[in-house]
Order: sequence, then C-alpha cells, then structure tokens
Amino acid sequence: MKTCLLSHLIRSVAIAALSVAAGWAQTTGGATITGRVFNPATREYVRNAEIHVEGTNLVAYSGDEGSYVLTNVPAGPVRLTLSYTGYTAEPAILRLEPGQTATHDFELKGATYRKAGDDPNVVKLQQFVVSSEREGNAKAIMEQRAALNMKNVVASDNFGDVTGGNIGEFVKYLPGIVMDYVDADARAARIGGLDPKYAGVSIDGMRMASAASASFGASTRQFEFEQASINSIEAIEVNKTLTASMDADAPAGSINMRSKNAFERKGREVIAQLSVSANTYAMTLHKTPGPDDGNHLKVFPGGTLSYAESFGGRFGVQLNLGTNTSWNQQAIETMTYDYSIPARGPILTQVVLRDGPKIVRRDSIGANFDYKITNNLVFALRTAASHLNDEFNTRTITFRANAADIDPSSTFTRVIARPTNNANTRIEQTISHRNKLNDTQTYTPKLEYKRADLVVTAGGGYSRSKTHYEGPRSGFFAGLNHRITRMSWMAERANERRFDWNFTQLTGRPWNDIRNFNRDDANANDVNASPQTGQSQVFAGNLDAKKTVNLLGLPVQIQTGAKSRLTTYHLAVTGAQQWTYVGPAGSQLDPSTVMLPETNYTFNPLQGGNFVSLGIPWADTTKMYDLYLAHPEYFAPNAFQNFVNAFTSPRSVKEQVDAGYVEGTSRWRQFRFDVGVRSERTRTIGRTVDLIPAPVIRAQRPDLVVNTIPYTIYQYRNGERANHYGRYRNEFLSAGLKYALTPSLHLLVAGNQSISRPNYNNIAGVITINENSRIITLPNPDLKPETSDKYFVSLQKYLEPAGTISISAYQLQVKNLGIANQSISAEEAGYADDPDYSGYTFLQPTTAPGTRKIKGLDLEYSQQLVFLPGFWRGFSLFGSLSRTIPDLRVTSLVSKSANGGVRFSNHKFNLQLRATWVAARLTSTNANRDIWQNERLMFDLSGGYKFNRTYELTLSGRNINNSPIRAYENRPGNAQMNEYLGPVWTLGVRGRF
Repeated sequence: MKTCLLSHLIRSVAIAALSVAAGWAQTTGGATITGRVFNPATREYVRNAEIHVEGTNLVAYSGDEGSYVLTNVPAGPVRLTLSYTGYTAEPAILRLEPGQTATHDFELKGATYRKAGDDPNVVKLQQFVVSSEREGNAKAIMEQRAALNMKNVVASDNFGDVTGGNIGEFVKYLPGIVMDYVDADARAARIGGLDPKYAGVSIDGMRMASAASASFGASTRQFEFEQASINSIEAIEVNKTLTASMDADAPAGSINMRSKNAFERKGREVIAQLSVSANTYAMTLHKTPGPDDGNHLKVFPGGTLSYAESFGGRFGVQLNLGTNTSWNQQAIETMTYDYSIPARGPILTQVVLRDGPKIVRRDSIGANFDYKITNNLVFALRTAASHLNDEFNTRTITFRANAADIDPSSTFTRVIARPTNNANTRIEQTISHRNKLNDTQTYTPKLEYKRADLVVTAGGGYSRSKTHYEGPRSGFFAGLNHRITRMSWMAERANERRFDWNFTQLTGRPWNDIRNFNRDDANANDVNASPQTGQSQVFAGNLDAKKTVNLLGLPVQIQTGAKSRLTTYHLAVTGAQQWTYVGPAGSQLDPSTVMLPETNYTFNPLQGGNFVSLGIPWADTTKMYDLYLAHPEYFAPNAFQNFVNAFTSPRSVKEQVDAGYVEGTSRWRQFRFDVGVRSERTRTIGRTVDLIPAPVIRAQRPDLVVNTIPYTIYQYRNGERANHYGRYRNEFLSAGLKYALTPSLHLLVAGNQSISRPNYNNIAGVITINENSRIITLPNPDLKPETSDKYFVSLQKYLEPAGTISISAYQLQVKNLGIANQSISAEEAGYADDPDYSGYTFLQPTTAPGTRKIKGLDLEYSQQLVFLPGFWRGFSLFGSLSRTIPDLRVTSLVSKSANGGVRFSNHKFNLQLRATWVAARLTSTNANRDIWQNERLMFDLSGGYKFNRTYELTLSGRNINNSPIRAYENRPGNAQMNEYLGPVWTLGVRGRF
C-alpha cells in the first residue's frame, strides 16, 4: 500500500514508541493485584468490568473467566473500585508490600433507581431479579466501553429466540448492519451499506470457510450465514474499525461470533427446548403437496439442548445441539420492459410468475472444552459444525413476446402479444428442482499461558465448508422446460403498481392440456441435471503475546504477534448435463412425446389475478427422472456440451496470508489510546487452463474437428491446469483515542487502513477465446487488492442501569474500487514467444484507478425505562439509524437503513417487537434502465411466559407483517418484481435445570 508522508511518519513514530517502551520497561518494585469478578445473580463470571486503582492511571478490564491483573501497583494502602453498568460493588482497601501479589475478588450487586419521593441522597439496593435483557445489554455496553476501536457487542439472547436458528436473523438487528436476502434466506451481511465481500466473518477470531453456494463468481469472498447456527454462540461482536491484531481484509468492518464458555459460570446448567415451526401459507398438520408433487408435512418439530458445567474450576464443558426444519413459501412475479424501439418507448414484453416452495433443515452442534493444566496454563478447544439441507422446487411460467410482436395498442396495464409463425410469442414453463446440502465445521484450539500481566497465546484453527447441489441422486431432474408456441395472449391489470394480472389465451393450442406443449417448434435440451460441488478450507495458526510495562510513569500494554492463514477454494463440479426428451417415438415433436404431469400440486404465485383458475398443467421432475431410469433411450443427451461442461468447469485457488503486528495501549488521566502497525504478505496460486487458439490447433492437428470431444480435449491441454502465481505486501496503521469527558460520556476517535482482496473468479477464472473478434480474456492471479483508509469519530453516552446513546461519523477512502478488463500485451500475457498468437488482443481484469470516498453517519440508542413508575418500568427501547453517502452512485449500496424495537419484561412475561427498514437501492443499471429494490419494512416478534423457575413457553415470529421483496424500474410507480415469503412462527417450551 502506498501511503503519504504523514502515514510514513505515523508508522515511524508508532514503531519507535513501542520499541522505546519495550526498552524502558523497568521493575518498579510495585505490587500485583489479581482477582475475579462474579455476578451471583446469574452465577456467571463477567468480562470487561473496569477495575481502577484510585489516584493512579492503573486500570484493568476483566477478561475470560472474569479474571483481572493489575501490575506495578504502588506499595502501601490502595483503594480499588469497580465499574460495571447497572451494578455496584463494594470498594476494596488493600495494604500492599513491594513485590507482593495480592488477590481480591469482586461480587456484583444489582442496583435499581430510587422511587419518587425517596431521599435523593440515597440509592436503594433492592432484591435483584435476573433479566436476560439487562445482562445482555450490560455485557455489550462494558465491552464497548473497554474497546479503543468502534465496537458493538450483543449477547445472543438479547433479541429472544431466533426463528430458524439462522445467525443472519440476529445480526440484522446490530447497529449499522443490513442483511441481504435471497428469497427467504438471510444470507450475507452488509456493514455500513457496503457489499458483503467487504466484511470479514469469524468465530472466536478464526476466519470461517464459506463455499459461497458452490459458485466461482463475484460472491466468493462473502460469508453466507445460512451455513451457521446461533445455538452455540454467546455473543456477536461487530468491529467497525480494526486494530492491528485483526485481519486487515475487512474495509467495512468485521463480525466475530464468540462461543459459549463453561468457565464463565459456576456449577451446572442444562437448557432444553422443544418447538414447532410453521409458515402461515401452510399452517396445517396434514401432509399436503410441495415442494414436489408428493405430500409432505408443513409443520415441523425442532429442538435445542445446551449443557454447561465447570468441574472444580479446572475442566469446563459447553455442549450445544440444535435442529430446526421449516417450510418456506417463495412466490414471485417479475416483468420485463424492452427499449429496442425508441419511437414506442418502453414496451412490456414478459410477465413471469414463480412459485418456489422449499423445506429447509438446519442441524448444528457446538462442543467447547477448557482445561486448566496449571493455574497459569489453560488449553481450550472450540468446535462448531452445521448441516444444511435445503430442498426447493421452483415452478416458473413466462408469458413472452418480442417487442415487435406486442400490439401497438398495448399499455403497461393491457398487453396483447400477437401470434407468430415461430417461437417468438409463447408461454414457457421452467421447473428447477434442487437440493442444496452444506456441511461446515470449524475447530479452534488455543493454549494460553498467564503469569501476572504476561499473556502468551498459541492458537490456530481449521474450517471447512462444502456445498453440494443434488438432483438425480435425490431422485429427480434439476430442470424441465416446455412451451406452447405459435399462439397469442393478453394480460390485463388495474394499474402499473398492481401484480394481479388476468391472462387470456387469444389463439393457438389450448394451454390447459399438457399434450399441447413442445408440439410446434423444437425445444432442445429441455431436460437437465445441474450438479455443483464447491469446497472452501481455511488453515490458520497464530502466536501472540502481551505484557504491561511502565513507560515514563504510564502503564503501557504491548501486544505483538504473528499469524499465517491459508485459504483454499475448489470448485469441483458445475455445469448442466442436458438431454432432449424425444419419447418412445424418438422425436420431440411427435404427439406421443408428452412429459409426465404433476397431479397433486396447485401452482399459486400468490399475486392475485386469474392464473390459478387457468388450469395450466406442470411436468413432474421426479416422474420424469423415474422414466429416464426405466427408458434412457427416451432422452437424447447433448453429449458434446455435457462433456464440455464437466471437463472445463473445475478450477481452484489458494491464498496464503502471513501477518505480523505490534500494538500498544495506555492510559493517561481521562485519555486512553491505542496505536499499532500490521504487515501482511499475500501469495496466491490460481489454477487455470491455458487454452490453445484455433489457428494453432489447425496447424498442429488438422485432423481434429471443431466442436468435438477430441478437439476440446486438445484445446484444453487434456485438462492440465497450470499454476499462476501472484504476490503483494501491505502495511496497515491503526489507532484509537478515547477521552472520558465525564464518567458516562466518552469521545472516540479511531482509524485504520485495510484491503479488499480480489474475488476468486478474477484470480482463477476461465480463459476464453473469441475467434471471431480474436480476443483472449484471461484471469489475473497477480490482481492487486483495493486499499482503503477509514476514519471514525463517535460520541457515546452511557445510561444507567444498562443503556447507551451515541452518534458516529466516518469516512472510508477506497483506492482502486471496482474491476474492469484492460488490454495487455502478449508479453504480459505470457505469449510473446508464440507467433501463433500474433494479431490477438489480450484482456485481463485490473483494479479501477482513482479513489472513491464513502461517508457515513450512525445513530444508536438503547435504554431500559426503569425510571418510569410501576408497570411501565418493564419497558425498554433500542434502535439505530445509518446513512451512507458515496461520492458517486454505487450499484447495490444501501444508503439508508434502520432497526429497532420495544421490549417488555417482568418476572413472568417478556415480549419483543422488532423491525428493520432498508431504503430503496439501485441493484442494476444500463443505458436504458435502472432496477431499484423497493424500501422494505419487516417486523419480527419474540416472547415468553414463565410457568415457574424451570419452564417457559416461548414464541417467535419472522416477517410477521409478510413484507414482500419488491423492485421497480426507472421510477417508483413502474413495478418490476414482487415476492411474497410468508411469516414463519415457532412455538416452544424451554426448561432450565
């Protein structure tokens, strides 16, 4: 990364200061104080409690297991105080001798506000009632107060039960976070509205592997949350600025999921829950058709089990199991507008209806173990695994015509498609039946040595994610396509905002008889299977150390470390296998060649109108596959293209990042500051085939015929893939300064440098040769990353007993944002010595020049309204508002978003109503059209009723207002897409033992 003179100066000062601190470390003869902080109400040891030696700059924050260490404490009498939001603790007076190690443990006491009329000089301590909301808020606030970067932390039970167990349904309520939905699935997270690839996701600091839907496209860098479960997660951290100890490839910020730890509580805890889940579109206990033509349950059982126990404080076990199955509706309508006839303006040429029900099962296990080998040495192992089984059967029907065949009298509300003597005007059915399977495992071992304020940690991890799309092995074809051509149709609706079309067939074969499909025009490759298999692996190892030294009377904690991470991504199988159904007559157009129909399922796109009453039949993917097994001769394979798809699709990439860092943290009066520098070396290997151009093949092997299997094998060098190498090195500065204006009002200024590495398809994509234009397009293994500088300022007010209000502003400067193909020489492409390539143009992806600026503003608020009288003191509020402003229009950037909710709880009952709002955003653009996704307001609900101390009835609902996903084209009133998903409800019984 090229940095300005100021950056070089800051780096030099940082390294010099830390070196001086290490060299001037001195023994002062001071004493050491150790201890733990315990909350007896929850029977948990707490993190991030602030312990302060009055009259000095010495402050410590409790870490894992609630432990803290204060070193270089002056000898003599000292007064220790503890600060933890919503609680009090008795100060401690200790008398210390030089070199002495003293121990003092704190116990928290819950505090409440005084009632009106009480003595204003007295704060009453009343009986404390455990509140998971208060606990979660207190933990989050204390972690935020302790951090010197911009950080939000939320306990995993803070928003009640999460329907379906998908972590994405929880993450969407964190400040500044927006979830990208793919149909019903909360799939990827945006921080500050930026593309998900700019956010890093980890579990216990270990970067998680993500198979990215077994694809090799632009989404390979993003983490997909549907492959992870919330059941074993204690808290989720969002870092909007990075420190030197964090991976630098997260310009938007990072999300870290922290596992549960048995050492953070005393004794044994067992929590079991049984539940049932249902979608309101199919809330029946009977088996009904869908996703396929067979009868299946729509209401499914689920359950979770959590077991935690600490054995004598030396061995701890935390075990979490979970299973959840849900039926989801995905009903969509889209419309296509054609701009090819300028004199007529936009013409509506297609109306597409889709009904895509799915059954999703998610199983998870988390097993965490902690063992104290000695009082100073602890071994920890964190393991998490999840299995996703997602079967969907999407039936799509398209009413289609070319612009020239749309009657000139047509409007956006009344479309008449005129008949043609070919396939231009038609109705077309496409069935996509697939089974997505994902298995993800993560193992994170850690060995930690503590002696006084010296902490040495050796760790690492392994994560693997494998995604596979099934079809034939699950007993069905992935795709069927058939159509009626040489016909005409009409579609009518009330106005441009409506989706409830009424369709009328004007001419042609009746569309309510399956025997009329594929009769008049050939429709090759109308049957397909689309297997996909992709696997990502992450191997990591790290060694870190930190110690507090005395520098000019200031306590300076120095932290340094090294880390190596190897990521591999391999796409083993992709590309459709295709057949043409020719039936027993051997001809697709023969009247006897009829696809086998579904007999039970009723297609319903849920948009209104008259479609359901039209009686249009559907082909059955399962019956057709059974027919294929019995009579493969009825299916003519596309032998050549099937071979090409299978032979040319595999590709892989490896990426190794070696990093080292040094970071220093200190405190002076009301100032706390952190400065660090990190260096990362990145090496990539992209495995691609160097294709042989056609002139070379003609010269070397004139016997080979184009578009044959032998020709393709020779062109692709018999499948041999060469390694293409890339490397680059970057240095990153980070700093944070927090000033306590008052004990409850803090000002934070922070900044960091980061990068965004290229997508895998740009490193190890497919080489393509266009013989007509004589253009060769190559991947670029040496493609350099986008680099960025982020500056952040935040004013944070902490409210008792557990609340906060803050306003934050930031600016992100990104160099080389975006990718574009650039012409390179034959020498740069590696073909300079081969005369057969003379006259070809070589294109290769490269980063765009220039610097883009993105500014943002975040507002956050949360508060428990305990100052209100009586019943009303059980209420609390939370919410956040985010605004992102790019200097130029950016496709898919979320410019405005908000989330929030209201909670009520008492000793028996709790209820939360939550909402997320996302403003309209541009999703695609070209010369004629801009497609915008509409703003969306979605409500969720969760609650519970405690029968007694052991049992509780729970309820959660997702998208309870059935908020659709909608899009418009060019202007808000011009509807382009509408998708209904349906509310999903889960009812359960939980027991705590």
